[in-house]
Amino acid sequence: MDRLLVDCPACGGLAVIVAEEDAGTEAIGWGSARHHAPRRLTCTACFHQRRAARQALADPTMGLPLRLRGETRHGTLFAINEAHLGYIEDYVRDPLRRETVEPGGIRNRSVASRLPRWVKAAKHRDEVLKLIERMRARLR
Repeated sequence: MDRLLVDCPACGGLAVIVAEEDAGTEAIGWGSARHHAPRRLTCTACFHQRRAARQALADPTMGLPLRLRGETRHGTLFAINEAHLGYIEDYVRDPLRRETVEPGGIRNRSVASRLPRWVKAAKHRDEVLKLIERMRARLR
């Protein structure tokens, strides 16, 4: 959540939202002050900039659509940045997916547990990988 890729509100190009560094925004965990820190948007194409004051987790994208999104007949897939998209791709490519939860642990804490079922279904693997390839093309 420290680096989000969105569509630029000025030109439609690739824009990056990052949490601003300042006192009190150190990364100590999910509920840390860093997730509520002021955020800055910068477009990589037109260099448009926007600053948002302290944010609540409710709108980390500053009201802008995520850049890495794709539609299929099954639904929409979103990724917040390149690393997230890479994680999803690795998960979909892996023919043998192992449980990453400790016995007695919480089962829905992993990124993979939050993916839609159609993304996880082996019968949709080729379609999802093609979608990820199209999403990766939006990084240019």
